[in-house]
Amino acid sequence: MKKRIFITIDLPDEIKRALLSYEKRWKNLHVKWTNFYKLHITVRFLGEVDRKGLELILSAVKKTASAIKPFDARLDRIVLGPDPAQARMFWAIVHIDANIINLKRTIEQNLKISGFEMENCEFKPHITLARARGNHLKGKQTNIVLKNMKFKTESIEIMESQLGPNIEKYKLIESFELTS
Repeated sequence: MKKRIFITIDLPDEIKRALLSYEKRWKNLHVKWTNFYKLHITVRFLGEVDRKGLELILSAVKKTASAIKPFDARLDRIVLGPDPAQARMFWAIVHIDANIINLKRTIEQNLKISGFEMENCEFKPHITLARARGNHLKGKQTNIVLKNMKFKTESIEIMESQLGPNIEKYKLIESFELTS
């Protein structure tokens, strides 16, 4: 049985609370806000993988965590995503610096070395804050600058997304502390 897998960075509770405080600003929109416990930074979506693929991912992410030192991450702004012209979500965008690029590159290199095949994709590290159905965000605009949204990244997680009718559940597969 295949699993829908992605690699994430968990967020400190104070960052999650601060992000969810923006819900009041858009209370009149028909959007579903992400549950507090589901907020995370998506570093790399890997898609549907079988048992062998998951083993390769676990090995590659463990190797990555042992090669990367903890680092500071910063959130930049809240935007409409993934494409503002046809937005379906509110995203908090992660500031892209050398540390986050190194994390992504090392993960992808270790996945490739392990034999895991993946598609190339644009790197947009983000946090999904809310989702809209249909065109509820059409014509809306936002570009809220987030100040003082900085935190220490000390681990990376492998998550499974379980989809069902009108529901999406996340399950932690494994967490790896950054130790280099």
